[in-house]
Amino acid sequence: MTMKLLEITSDRFPDWLQLRQKLFSDLDRDHHREEMDLIHSSPEATAFLGTTEEGEPVGLMEVSLRNFVDGCLGGPVGYVEALYLEPPYRGKGEGRNMIDFAADWFRARGCRDMAADADLENVLAQKFFSYIGFSETFRIVQFKRTLENVDVTRSTNEYEDIG
Repeated sequence: MTMKLLEITSDRFPDWLQLRQKLFSDLDRDHHREEMDLIHSSPEATAFLGTTEEGEPVGLMEVSLRNFVDGCLGGPVGYVEALYLEPPYRGKGEGRNMIDFAADWFRARGCRDMAADADLENVLAQKFFSYIGFSETFRIVQFKRTLENVDVTRSTNEYEDIG
């Protein structure tokens, strides 16, 4: 079976959401919807739905263009933000086909590199990316802090005494 990849349109959001919830099960529906709206409206990102010949959704891939990616020199860098295949479609070359499709999409947008990531615990994804030609660049734990009520008028000198 060769899966067809179709760029997401708003009428396919329910299919996209269903597959996204399987991949990112720790996120709630509202968070998914917010991210999906951002991806769909961005000129630097998009998503593709993988379907059977009959139109059944069996995979998803989200891609973006990033300016900076660890291990890559210069941008834009094509980034595979999400990749998911329903279990019966794994191990049949469809994941590689999805990555090859992404590579063509990135090349058409001037990328010389493409990158992806996998959770530290997701050894299967790490093996997949290595098997299809990606090389590991770093192992990190990323942190985030939301900045609320930030006064951007402060001088950087105010922070010199902070240890």
